Order: sequence, then structure tokens, then C-alpha cells
Amino acid sequence: MFGIHPSRLPGPGLEFSQYRSYQPGDDPRRVDWRLFARTDRYWVREADTATSVTVQLVVDASASMAQSEDGATKLDYARLIAAALALLALRQGDAVSLLTVNDVAPGFLPPRRGHRHLHRLFQTLTVLSPAGQWPGWPGLERRLTAGGHRDLVIVISDLAEREEEIRTVAGKLAALRHDVSLLHIAARRDVTFDYHGVVTFEELETGRRLTVDADVARATYLERLDRDDTELRGACATARVDYLRLTLDQPVDHALRQYVVGRTRLR
Repeated sequence: MFGIHPSRLPGPGLEFSQYRSYQPGDDPRRVDWRLFARTDRYWVREADTATSVTVQLVVDASASMAQSEDGATKLDYARLIAAALALLALRQGDAVSLLTVNDVAPGFLPPRRGHRHLHRLFQTLTVLSPAGQWPGWPGLERRLTAGGHRDLVIVISDLAEREEEIRTVAGKLAALRHDVSLLHIAARRDVTFDYHGVVTFEELETGRRLTVDADVARATYLERLDRDDTELRGACATARVDYLRLTLDQPVDHALRQYVVGRTRLR
């Protein structure tokens, strides 16, 4: 089965592209005999070929993904996004791999096709638990670059970083000519800071706590969030990384449509 990704190389395929004169060595089955009957010349049909790619799903499984809102955690949302993308990729003939990332119990499923692999991937996502932190690039490089070819890499994370480890992964993979997408999972309150009064926040990965007056801190928080968002989008654009922020209250089908349509427009 071929994937649906267009190839730059013409050849046998489904989408007609052009006719060209028959050359010694061409497969006779590609000769258009009806056109030969009209023109008394041998013409070969060429079509735009389709290729398959490997889709690498990289799911953040660090402790910060345990943050919940209205009964759903960031990891729950990431699971659904990853499972849906895996299903779409396998249905269109692409191989899919899964890398779950933390520094406690990372997991890896090598790229495969077929229903059994899909069920194994679903099972891995189902039992996945958030723990630890996102490791540095040296701990991930071997897994992410093992194939030696250019892949479609989709990183799903809340971007809770200490020293831009996740952005570094996306940037290095893009520099290696992979097609990289960064799906940023955020709680709605991460974006709106809809808190009131004195609130104590706990950093899930370190246990550090901070007590603030939310009404006083809101303006400063939103200003810094807007500045960081602008810088992140600019850095992704410079590195040729597709970036999309998704919030936990956004229906998964809408999120997937937004991602797919956005990629289509970019191409």
C-alpha cells in the first residue's frame, strides 16, 4: 500500500500527469495503446506517484502532563490526539512509531503498519502514566534519528521545560530535514489565568509551590504569556516547525481538523 504523500519523482501512479515519448527500457504496460491507434506513435502515460513516510509520534509523559481541568488531564488529551493521528496515518499506508518521553520510564514502539501494531500502540497509550521530567537531547537523539531517513515527527507536549529541552528537540529534528510539528497542549486556565484571590500553585515535576494573589498577578502573567507565545511562534517559524496550541476544552475532532487543514494550507 502506498501513502498519500506526493513524490517529486514521476512514475506509475494514480494521478495522471503527462504523456512522453516511449524510450527503450520503458515498461510496455505503460504505453497508451488508444493514443497509439490515433497517432501511430508510442506514448507513455506518466503520473504523480505517491509515497509512504514514517510518522513518529513523540508524546510527553512527564509529571506536568498530569495537570487536569474539568476531569481531563493533559496526558489524556495527548493520548487521544496521538491515537487519532496513528489511526489516520495507518489508514493512509504510513508506518507509525511511538516514543513516550520522560526520564523515569520512557517507552518506544518501532515503526510498523497493520492492525496489530495499532492495537499495541493503543495499549501503550492506555497504560501510560506521567512521571519525571523531559530529558535532554542526548537521551533522545538515538531513538529519534535511528532510521536515517526523513520522517514526519509530531511532538505532543505541554512545553513544561527547564531549559528549552522540548524546543531543542523540535529544532534539531527540523535541522536534520525532518517534517516537524509541535502540538502544544494547554489547560484553558493556562491561557486565561482565570483564578481569583490568593492561590497556591504547585509545579508537578519539582513539587515547588508558589502562593500569589491571582487578581494582582493576572496582568503580568498574561503579558509574559503573550511575549513567550510570540517568541515561541517566531522560533518555530524560523526553524520550519509547524506549531499549534490546543486547549483541553477544545474538542479533539476540531483540534485534528485545525492541524490537518493548517498543514494543507502551508503546502
